[in-house]
Amino acid sequence: MPAEIIRKPKTGKPDKLEQLYEYLANIRTEKFTGYIRVNFSQGNIGRVEKFEEILKK
Repeated sequence: MPAEIIRKPKTGKPDKLEQLYEYLANIRTEKFTGYIRVNFSQGNIGRVEKFEEILKK
């Protein structure tokens, strides 16, 4: 299962953190069934990857 890498224009550390909060709030309303991996580089957000899980009934 390939990961979806979320790319945004380069912004400052507080802006990236705020964008991450907003993104997480949005996927909660979409009933996201997976996990998010956030990679940090020297205290800054380096990369955010979204892995979607497929639920079997």
